[in-house]
Amino acid sequence: MDLAPYALRAEPHREIGAVLKRDSSLIVDRWIKLAETQHPGAPRVHYAALRDALPEFIESVGRALEQSGPPTSTPRREAKAHGEQRWEHGWSLSELIRDYQLLRVALLDYLEDALKRPLLYREAMAVGIFIDDAVDASIGRYIEHRDAQQRTNDAERAAALEELSRRKDEFLAILGHELRNPLAPIRNSLEVVRKLVDSSHPAVAKSLEVLDRQSRQLGRLVDDLLDLARIGRGEFELRIERFDLRRAIDQALQVVDPLVKERNHRMSVALPANAIHVDADFARVTQIVGNLLSNAVKYTDADGYISLALHEDGGNAVIAVRDNGIGIAPEKLERVFELFARVHEPHSGRDGLGIGLALVQRLVQQHGGSISASSDGPGLGAQFEVRLPLRAREPLIVIEKVAR
Repeated sequence: MDLAPYALRAEPHREIGAVLKRDSSLIVDRWIKLAETQHPGAPRVHYAALRDALPEFIESVGRALEQSGPPTSTPRREAKAHGEQRWEHGWSLSELIRDYQLLRVALLDYLEDALKRPLLYREAMAVGIFIDDAVDASIGRYIEHRDAQQRTNDAERAAALEELSRRKDEFLAILGHELRNPLAPIRNSLEVVRKLVDSSHPAVAKSLEVLDRQSRQLGRLVDDLLDLARIGRGEFELRIERFDLRRAIDQALQVVDPLVKERNHRMSVALPANAIHVDADFARVTQIVGNLLSNAVKYTDADGYISLALHEDGGNAVIAVRDNGIGIAPEKLERVFELFARVHEPHSGRDGLGIGLALVQRLVQQHGGSISASSDGPGLGAQFEVRLPLRAREPLIVIEKVAR
């Protein structure tokens, strides 16, 4: 007995085909009653919306069953319309499949009642094949609409995030400029005070030192904000030149030296005897190292230990900054480079604005490098490793505009 699907489709079943064509509306009525019994909580609007479309589908199944030879028409077109209609009316995919299963039961029961005899095995199989075709076509159309909706939602979400990022960059730029405006007169006034006030008194000297150090720190913070805004807008410029990386590290160490001494940290620096040349922006590389060292100072208790090491690894220069400070929880490591991220407990006195490391990562990426963070956990210190490409083979001294 040949029960291959193609053979069953080609075999005519005129008696049951005629019943389906004649009584399609009655079959739909039976299906609706069965569906309401099986899941009465389903919204009635579903059944009302499908009542007019289903008879045409059942009639198309009847016409296909009446044909002999390869079918010239199938109910796939009507089934696709049902899949589309069910999507539009908020059906779930499981509801769609379940109702086709109920339709199969209602249809076979009606045929046996109308013919007043049990269906032959080949007849039931033939009806089932066309129902399966319809389920396949209906699911396909349903998924097409679902995926199209998902793409639309993703595009809208991406546009919203892009707009949010643009507004964030604008805010940072405005904030940076608003903070920078009063800094210049503050610095100028400090210089005037230095000249007019007798700084031989220890308290006066200490106060002037604090004012100078904190105003410089505020200036660096403002510069970081402006740099982040420029990178976000694609307006950031790298001034590329060839230099010995040890020079940039030395300058960064000089910048953070007052902070290191203030907290009485022990500093270990391991630099190679030979020069390590890179093609990079000297000021920005100095800024990268300086921010990493400042971060280590900030999150390491007084009398702590900080180390900096430089070495080559393949085609990269590797800068490693390690401390024995408060460390980072494993689940928060991946967030340390996020802008405004807070990876330590609020009100701990440790958490800053979350700008320094975010800027470091972006500056490293602008140079074609990478940065990683590691920690054994809270209280066990942290290490940051920067990898920058070593110099190119040919001399390179250019000014390059880096687009976002």
